[in-house]
Amino acid sequence: MLLRSFVSMSLLAMSASVYADAIDINLRDTSAQLQYKAAMGGTNMGKTEFSMGAIYTQKNNLLGEAGILVKDDIGGNAPGVSAGVGLKVLSARIKPLNMNSTALALGGMVRYSPPAERRLGFVGQLYLSPNIITFGGADRYFETGARVEYEIIPQAQVYLGYRNIAFNLKNTGVNATFDEGVHIGVRMAF
Repeated sequence: MLLRSFVSMSLLAMSASVYADAIDINLRDTSAQLQYKAAMGGTNMGKTEFSMGAIYTQKNNLLGEAGILVKDDIGGNAPGVSAGVGLKVLSARIKPLNMNSTALALGGMVRYSPPAERRLGFVGQLYLSPNIITFGGADRYFETGARVEYEIIPQAQVYLGYRNIAFNLKNTGVNATFDEGVHIGVRMAF
């Protein structure tokens, strides 16, 4: 069921964009994340990016997601600052708890790149899904992350990041951590 939901969401979202823009992979001792990202063009609201991916953990947990993020430079009085807002649909299986959950998470990101060193970037992100749009064995979904990235060449960035993904379990109030910790990653555009 989890795989079927993820594949359906991915095929629907991919119909809007048919070319690859970037592959992003990050690793740590107990988890791996792979993402595909594609530019969907610009609008008067900013630059739109489609992404889809999966996170696999050593405990055989699996989370698949597809999302859209609209982002752009803030400009004016904040040189080097860009921000974005977006949403993502996700489906997760947490094996030790025998729990499946699906959610629509709303959130965004902020990126700062010092004007004197445009190749360096500091990124923070937050996604939340309240009870009304979280289904299955969870009441809520939380995701926070931060990273420091460096552009080696225009088509490749390396980064060091921290991620915390958790679900609030239904009827218990207990937070189940899906993945938490420091990871290293690379993003390659083509």
